Formats: sequence, structure tokens, C-alpha cells
Amino acid sequence: MQPEPPTGQPPADPAEADAPQAQPSPAWPPVAPSPPAAQWPPTAPIAAPAALGPPRPGAVTAAAIVLIIFGAVLGLIGLLVMLGGAMFSSIKDAPELAGQLGQVSDAFGVFILVIGALMAAWGGLQVLAAIFVLRGRTWARITAMILAILGALIGLASIIPGENGVTPTGVVISLLIVGGHAFAIWALASQGRWFSAVSPAG
Repeated sequence: MQPEPPTGQPPADPAEADAPQAQPSPAWPPVAPSPPAAQWPPTAPIAAPAALGPPRPGAVTAAAIVLIIFGAVLGLIGLLVMLGGAMFSSIKDAPELAGQLGQVSDAFGVFILVIGALMAAWGGLQVLAAIFVLRGRTWARITAMILAILGALIGLASIIPGENGVTPTGVVISLLIVGGHAFAIWALASQGRWFSAVSPAG
């Protein structure tokens, strides 16, 4: 005798039990996956920090300041000398100067004008070179050293007593000029490695 199925449940069909289970059909057309939401506002790429050179030595800064001061003073004196040369022809006949100058040609005024122009140009070039020394330019270092050497030599020449001798004030000023230029020469000559690192191409 075969056992009867439980009450309330229909007997299972053997054909349905052996048939493969139907798989759900995929959606058509296939749905593409949605892209990730874009970030707004878009983030800018972080720039890499610029490479910094070695710090400027204090001796170079001090030398540049000294040269700027001397150059500015020399330039102002040169402008005053130029002004005197330009006005020489009109002031040479003044009673206050006629007895001191005597009969002087107008060419002397042109000579004074040229000397003043050279002094002003020298002072301006020295200030310009000192400014670029602060930026580490090699050409400015060489130019500033040449001008400092000439300035020191002129300062030494001014100490030599003339016919009227020298005054203590003149000696002090001359020593300051010589000492300042000598310091600038030493500072610029001893810091060549920094200039090469900052401005290898000059």
C-alpha cells in the first residue's frame, strides 16, 4: 500500500518537479549604471609649492643698503653740481663771485656740468646695482664690487692732505666712505656661493 498525501495539500505533479525553474528575463534595453554625482564646484588641483632658494645672507643685505645710501647721496650731489654748471654762465658775473673766480670762460661751466652728470650717473648705477644685488643677480654683484672699489679709492685719495691740509670732519667722512665701501666689497666677494645658487645664469 502507498501512503496517502497529507490532508489539505494537493499531490505534487512529478512532471512539474522535474522541470527547470524559469529565470526572470533581463530588462530590455539594458539600463546603464548611473555615473557618480559630479562634485560642484570642481576642486582645482593643488599646485606644488615653488622651490625656494637659500635665504639671503645678512651681509649681502647690509652691503646693498650701504651702496644704496652712498649712491643716493652721490646722485644728489651730482644733480646739484649739474645745476651749478648749467647756471655758471649767469652767476659767474655776480659781485660775490667775480672777485673769487676772476675771468673764467663759459667752458668751465660745461666742464662742471659734465662732472655733475658723471656723478649723478655713477650714483644712479650704484643704486640700481644694489637693488639687483638684493635679488641675487650676478651681474649686479660684479658691477657693485667695481663701483665700491672705485668709491674706496676716491675716499682714500680724499684723505691725502692738500695745500690747505685736511679737517677732522673731512677725515671722518672720508673714513666712513672708505669703510663702507670696503665692507661692501668684502660682503659681495665672500658670498659668491649664494649668488651662484640664486641666479646660476647670471
